[in-house]
Amino acid sequence: MDWKKLSTTKITEVYRGLFFNQCYICHAKAKNTLCQHCKQGLPTNHTHCHQCKRPTHTHNILCGQCQSNPPAYQVCVAPYQFEGVIKTLIHGIKFNQRNQYIRPLTFLLSEQLIESYLDQSWPEQLLYVPSHPSRIKERGFCQTKAMATQLTRELKQHLGDKCPNLPKKNPIKKIKNTQAQHSLSRKERLKSPKNSYLITPPTAKHIALFDDVMTTGSTIEHCTKLLLAAGVEQVDIWVIARTPDKEYKPQAKQTV
Repeated sequence: MDWKKLSTTKITEVYRGLFFNQCYICHAKAKNTLCQHCKQGLPTNHTHCHQCKRPTHTHNILCGQCQSNPPAYQVCVAPYQFEGVIKTLIHGIKFNQRNQYIRPLTFLLSEQLIESYLDQSWPEQLLYVPSHPSRIKERGFCQTKAMATQLTRELKQHLGDKCPNLPKKNPIKKIKNTQAQHSLSRKERLKSPKNSYLITPPTAKHIALFDDVMTTGSTIEHCTKLLLAAGVEQVDIWVIARTPDKEYKPQAKQTV
């Protein structure tokens, strides 16, 4: 009997039992990363624009922006709104080194992706919107790279060889160190991404572009157009959360 292998297996089982089989929010026992109670309390993006997934009061419509200026992408997956627990988890990763929250967030996104791609072909490659090198040095890591890496692991378990490939070297580079997006107004965000990114070919024909949060959509749109100009035929957008516009306020539930 290989006692060394046995002990390693047992240690792994104990580790997974202590840290993996529990809810990352309330620490209750859970088969996956979140218990059913905490999962039900997440701000899901149920009613949204059919194209860009901007939160709206009516489901399956086109928002005014997509009607007047359609985005360069056709597919967008954004299962949550950027508020409540989702906002707290993402901010914890970006500003407080709470990297343990990457796993539950990417698990939630992978669930939605698997459901969304039941009747359509998966992208060949997964790319992410990167931070500027100086921002990565300041933060200590690139959160979108870490999330994309974990997301690939989650999808690989279900898709096997169909899982989009995450290249070792991301073809998208941020060459201009713009001001942090969360500190800018909507008008400033719309201007910010221009000439901030560079694409280094070659890339696959069908790309999934990942970002943690989509606010105005200007960064996503800019990177999508650069990818299309570089020879990509289709870009699908994958984000964890979509930021509601200031004028959007969820309608209060009626009580009987």
